[in-house]
Amino acid sequence: MLSISCSEIRRGTWSHGNFDNDAALDWLGDTTGQLIAEIREAMASPDSMQADEWDGDIVPCRIELLCVMAENGMAPRWPDLQELQQWKQSYLREWDGSIDELDPDEDYRQDRRDTLAATFDRMLKLAAASADAGR
Repeated sequence: MLSISCSEIRRGTWSHGNFDNDAALDWLGDTTGQLIAEIREAMASPDSMQADEWDGDIVPCRIELLCVMAENGMAPRWPDLQELQQWKQSYLREWDGSIDELDPDEDYRQDRRDTLAATFDRMLKLAAASADAGR
């Protein structure tokens, strides 16, 4: 029979919050790591970032989730800022080069472009803050 004391159980738990234990943080690291890996994979195939492609829609969603986590004290292990800047440039270049083929309303085109740029800028700001905090 396995016997575990209360002090052994608490060793990996430091408070009552949902993410205040080792198991939860391991899971969070796996989850954010998977999101980053999926973004990297998409970025390796620039055509997939076009406005009518799956990754063109989903990459910003993945970034949004990472940003929300970071803003709530659950920052991922961001890639270096140079890589993140390359993501932004590559994504926007592909999106800009493909959106007109879909003949969007000009207001939609500009508003969506602004939203995409703001999403990447938010990611860059959060990653920079995380890097500064780690120094």
